[in-house]
Amino acid sequence: MYTSIELISLIISIIATAIISFMSFYGYLKVESKTLLKEGVAFLLIMIGLLSDFLIPYMGFYFEAVGFLIIGLEHIKELKEDLAPLIIIPYVAGGTVAIFFSLYAGIETLIYYQKTKRVINLLVGAGLILVSLSIFIQIIDYYSPIGYIIQAIGYLIMLSSLVR
Repeated sequence: MYTSIELISLIISIIATAIISFMSFYGYLKVESKTLLKEGVAFLLIMIGLLSDFLIPYMGFYFEAVGFLIIGLEHIKELKEDLAPLIIIPYVAGGTVAIFFSLYAGIETLIYYQKTKRVINLLVGAGLILVSLSIFIQIIDYYSPIGYIIQAIGYLIMLSSLVR
């Protein structure tokens, strides 16, 4: 079902999101930051989505979409701007929703980077944009190794923002 490159890329993505989730939950326990808790939940959902790709193809996009939505909405809250995100999109496929929310979260993170000039935000934003691109490629050709490779690179970039 999966080529070795796809499988390795998917496993790297799962490990990267698991580490990001674990580190977020650990940070939450140390400093009790609700932002870290939400980030932990978001990446846990993304990881569950990636794991579910082994069982039911395309089902994981729904979990990933919710995770990316949490990340995007958190940035709106941090910016304290009165933005009303377009959340209600009736009758769309999970992949389309996942693309929308991951792209949305990436753009919100890059806007946040413009205001804070923190390299961490730039890396996370770039990683989210790559993940969005990978989901698009997977929708076009689910079994293409390119989508999985880009996905793994995106999550590794996000993980690199945590490692100093």
